[in-house]
Amino acid sequence: MLKTDLQRVGEDSKHIWATFWSLVDPYRDQLWYYCLKLTGTPWDAEDLLQDTLLKSFAALSALSHREQPLQTKSYIFRVATNHWFDQCRKNRITLDETYIEGQSEDQIDYLEVNEAIEALVHHLPPKQAVVFILIESFRFTAKEVAELIVTTEGAVNAILHRARKKLKDMNLLETNVKKQSLLSDHSPSAVKQFIDRYNRQDFKGLADLLIDEATYSFVSMTSTEYGKETITKYSLNPKRANQNIGITAHAYKIWGMDAIIFIKNTENGKRLFDVNTIEWEDGKITRWKCYYFCREFMSFIANELFLPLEPVEMY
Repeated sequence: MLKTDLQRVGEDSKHIWATFWSLVDPYRDQLWYYCLKLTGTPWDAEDLLQDTLLKSFAALSALSHREQPLQTKSYIFRVATNHWFDQCRKNRITLDETYIEGQSEDQIDYLEVNEAIEALVHHLPPKQAVVFILIESFRFTAKEVAELIVTTEGAVNAILHRARKKLKDMNLLETNVKKQSLLSDHSPSAVKQFIDRYNRQDFKGLADLLIDEATYSFVSMTSTEYGKETITKYSLNPKRANQNIGITAHAYKIWGMDAIIFIKNTENGKRLFDVNTIEWEDGKITRWKCYYFCREFMSFIANELFLPLEPVEMY
C-alpha cells in the first residue's frame, strides 16, 4: 500500500511516542486519580487524562527552549491543571476568589482528605480545588504548586487556607458517593438488542446495529476503527468468538453514564473484563468506545462493582 506523507510522519513518530510513554507511564496512575479528584467522575477523569497525554506530547517541541530543568511529573500535572482550568473558563466558572497579597495563613485543623475530596469539585472554586488536592493528596510543596499554576508561594498558601477553611466551615467530612445501579428492564430496546446478540455471540447481528460510518475506539490506545466494514473485519470478526467464551454483557448506569459492563466467569468466580460506552442514533450505533486498556479507570470501576479485575490480555 502506498503511504502518504502524513502516514509516513505517523510512522516516524512511533518511536518518539514510545520514549515519551516510558517517561510518563510511572506517573500515569497518580495522574488519573488527580484527574478523578478534579472532575468528580471516572468518565471525565479518563477524558481529562487522555487530553493531558496528547497535549503533553504535542507540546514537547516547546520544551527545548526552556532553560530550567523540568520534571516529568510536574510537567504532566501542569498540563492537566491548565487544561482543566481552560474547561472551567469555557463553562464560565470563576477559578478563585480574589487573592490579597500578604494575606495570612491561619492554622486550620487537618482534614481527612480521602473523606472530603469527593466534594471538592462541587464546593470549591477550581483553583482552590487544585491547590488543595496537589498539596494535601499528592504532597506537592507550595513552591512546586506555585510554579505549576504560575503564581507565588504566598498566593498558594492563601488559596490553601481558603480551601481548608471553606471545607471545615461547610462540614464536608460526611459525603456520599453516587454508586452504580443496574439498568435491567429500564434499558432502552437498542441496548437490550446489543446485550442479547453479544451474549449469543451473534457477530453479524451486532454488525447490523452499526451505521456505515460508525467508529470503534480503544480509549488510551489512540486506536480507532473507522466504518462498519472495518469494525466487522476486526473487532466483530467471528474468528474472535473463542476469546469471548465465558464473558457476558450487562447494562449498568455508573455516575450518570449508561455503560455496557462485560463480566468474565472464571473458575475463581466473576471478574470485571471490560467496560464500553455506546452512542446511539435511531437505534443504531454511531460511536462505540472500549475502555479495556484504561487500567486505572478499569480498576476504579472494578472496586465500585466489588469485582476483581481480569488481567489485561493483548489481542
